[in-house]
Amino acid sequence: MLERLEENNMNQSEFARHMGVSRQFVGKLISGERNMSLEFALNAAHILKCRVTDLYVLKVVRKGKE
Repeated sequence: MLERLEENNMNQSEFARHMGVSRQFVGKLISGERNMSLEFALNAAHILKCRVTDLYVLKVVRKGKE
């Protein structure tokens, strides 16, 4: 998400204002401490002029040996 903010010349505070959340919440999303909901991602993609998939980093999760 940080790259998308930079591409739009927007800082975390400005983005947070557009999204109606705190700058701290945006910081937690960027650091990976929090996950964004699909609804949040849809709105963020609209504001940042990108695809929803551009905002997610997919992690491979493997359960124990089968």
